[in-house]
Amino acid sequence: MRGKIVSLLLLSSTLAACARDEPLRSTLDGAGRTWVGPDVMITFARGAPRFSAAARDYLYLAPVETNDQGAKRQFLWVGMGSTVDRAGRSAAPSEAATLILSIDGVPLALSLAPWDDHRPAPKMSAPAPLYQVRRASVTRDQLERLATARSVEVEIVTAANAVEGYSPWQGSWSAWLAFLAPVDLPAGVARTVRAEP
Repeated sequence: MRGKIVSLLLLSSTLAACARDEPLRSTLDGAGRTWVGPDVMITFARGAPRFSAAARDYLYLAPVETNDQGAKRQFLWVGMGSTVDRAGRSAAPSEAATLILSIDGVPLALSLAPWDDHRPAPKMSAPAPLYQVRRASVTRDQLERLATARSVEVEIVTAANAVEGYSPWQGSWSAWLAFLAPVDLPAGVARTVRAEP
């Protein structure tokens, strides 16, 4: 009987995880933190005509959650890439300081900080070469508002106080719902944790 219950719990958990629209990725870093995030990022673009008619700057956003011995925190991984070689002096970008998200017309300003040794950046793959990677602390409520919004406008404010607007390029905010949804067990099946002897 006990074996059937364990099998049912494993099957239920597996089916609930498979029902998600987008896959979640979980990694363990060298400091013992668990990183969880969807394999989905949203891409925004803006023309960079001063370099070339086809030049574009890209902004990539993805939610991530850290679990540091039970203390969970949510962040937006913010990657900035370009089709322009940013190594030259004339093409060097300003530091991104603030991410402004206008969610259904209501602005949300998020301070951007570099990832550091205490909180290293999770590995993300972006189509265009990245020249800056930042993080913004967010709450689950803010992520839910983004995932269910009818419209979101995105701007970056640089350290030089320049405002750079980006347009949607690829991806959907609603794809983040899989990241936010808990793995629910079917009705009548209790979530159990077996204590170690």
